[in-house]
Amino acid sequence: MIQQAWKEVTVRCLCAAWRPLWPECVLQRDFEGFEELEEEAVVHEIVSLGNSMGLEVDDDDVEELVEEHSKELSTEELLELHKEENETLKRSLTSEESGEEEDKEESRIIPAKDLKDAFFCWSKLSKLAQDYHPDVGSVQKAITVFNDNVMNYFWKLMVTFPTRIGPSPRSSLYQ
Repeated sequence: MIQQAWKEVTVRCLCAAWRPLWPECVLQRDFEGFEELEEEAVVHEIVSLGNSMGLEVDDDDVEELVEEHSKELSTEELLELHKEENETLKRSLTSEESGEEEDKEESRIIPAKDLKDAFFCWSKLSKLAQDYHPDVGSVQKAITVFNDNVMNYFWKLMVTFPTRIGPSPRSSLYQ
């Protein structure tokens, strides 16, 4: 069992652990070609981590992934990516609503002042509960559930559909 555990410990991990305790025992690398050695070590570490998770990964896969992500995106590509993310978020929000509720929601405009008041009141109420309620765990759980199920909807709505919010939501919400 110990032998199997030691197989999982990398040289990089050992050096990082021993360097502060006993710097003289850790081999010093010469800095010529240091980046290549470091990059190889990182690739091998990623491969071993992937294999330990049950994935079939090799050095070529990791290098290909790094190569793909090292390319800089153009402004047009970034704008397209942002547009796709917004479309996905809009679709997910509208798919959560039923057909009848969706029509009602589309026609209703939420005044920015009401949203601002809701966020302000919720922050005051949650702070009051955290400060004075004796059961801290229950309070934190309730706050998390309310944030996830209720307030998150309004945040997404404000970010995704600014036209469904009253005049100039940003100026009135962040004053």
